[in-house]
Amino acid sequence: MLYSIPWYVVLFQSIPEMFLTLILGFKLFNLDVDIRKFFLISCIVSIIVYFTRKNATIYGIHTAIFILSSLILIKMILQIKFTYSFICISTSSLINGLLQSLIVPILFAIFKSDTESLMQNPWLNVVYFVPCGILMVELYVYIDKKKIYIFDLKMYENDEKTLLKDKSILVLFTILMQGILILVINQTFYLFYKFYGLGKQYIFINYAISIQTIFVLLSIKGLGDDIENKIEMNFLKTHLKQIEGLYNVLRTQNHEHKRHIQTIQSMIYLDEIQSAKEYIDGLSQNYSRTDDIIYVGNMALTALINEKRKVAEINNIDFGFSINCILSKLKISSWDLCSVLGNLLDNAFEIVMKKKNDRQVVLAINYVYDKYVLEVSNNGEKISEVEIDKIFEPGYTTKGSVGRGYGLFLTKNLIEKYGGTIEVYCQENTVFQIMFLCKEGEVSE
Repeated sequence: MLYSIPWYVVLFQSIPEMFLTLILGFKLFNLDVDIRKFFLISCIVSIIVYFTRKNATIYGIHTAIFILSSLILIKMILQIKFTYSFICISTSSLINGLLQSLIVPILFAIFKSDTESLMQNPWLNVVYFVPCGILMVELYVYIDKKKIYIFDLKMYENDEKTLLKDKSILVLFTILMQGILILVINQTFYLFYKFYGLGKQYIFINYAISIQTIFVLLSIKGLGDDIENKIEMNFLKTHLKQIEGLYNVLRTQNHEHKRHIQTIQSMIYLDEIQSAKEYIDGLSQNYSRTDDIIYVGNMALTALINEKRKVAEINNIDFGFSINCILSKLKISSWDLCSVLGNLLDNAFEIVMKKKNDRQVVLAINYVYDKYVLEVSNNGEKISEVEIDKIFEPGYTTKGSVGRGYGLFLTKNLIEKYGGTIEVYCQENTVFQIMFLCKEGEVSE
């Protein structure tokens, strides 16, 4: 049964508990929120739940009211979509319920009390909340410091349709709803075991269900890792295609060279020296310089640059590049480096393609003052100041296509993953400038 609580329990237990539940839930999924507005929502929801507890008798109804009213208020005040709010609030409610299921029976044993004691002495509700509240605060601080998230919803922040298309989200919804239902039923029985005639042995069942809830949370974390792995796999597939393209070009050229050498060798053996000279002259005239492979000291980057050279040639783009340092001390993996530069070059090509002529794109890599400086510039349409502030946000795009707007967001995340920074400058040309610290040791230029 659900029991009512006095106003001071609302002030010192309900409001802090709901506030911590809300901010923890959104932090778990890497969504930034306005703390002051969340506190306001917590106060309103606590008042709603307070009156619910005075008039309802079914245990668990207050949890449903908490989630439902929070979803509505967050949508009204913060304009956050129901999907994201439900995932965040449900997960943090699971954690809060898990902590209560683990700690409250211990406190019952220490103080030799039970649910009737909570009804007769409402201040005990505040006392029993303190350990759970402290653990929730510590968890929030730890997540904020270590940047360890259950699931990074920020990449879908502006594109709910793309999020809902991911089958993993359906699994997540199912796990959350099932977990909350089981936890509420479990709390109903262990808090009111006398009323249901279950006896204290139900406490062991409570801990068994609590362990199951821990596995539920680990499963949610696994879903998040799975989606991140899918993104990385797509990056790796792109790089493998680039390297495969370079390999095919080299293999074709090797085959052609062997055939020409065999032909020249046969002419020389037959003493057809003049014919051999004419054959060689013909080869030198037919070879196009654009087919030459340019090596930059990094196989993946070599593949990327040579591929972009061909794309630039086909689209009449003047693609220039200069790599003025050795890249061995650069603190980023080859595939992630190519993901970053490949996306920036693709964007630059797409922008200059809007021009009828004089299309220029430049890639420059230098080592300046103990830092690697990578720049991709183009002479296409300038980016407005308003757009500069938004282009790295997930889902933001000026291309008007559904599912676009994640390239620069993911690029920025990759750069920050390796401790780098990215800035945009619009002067004569538009320049994307990336800076990385080098690995320990000297860098030869």
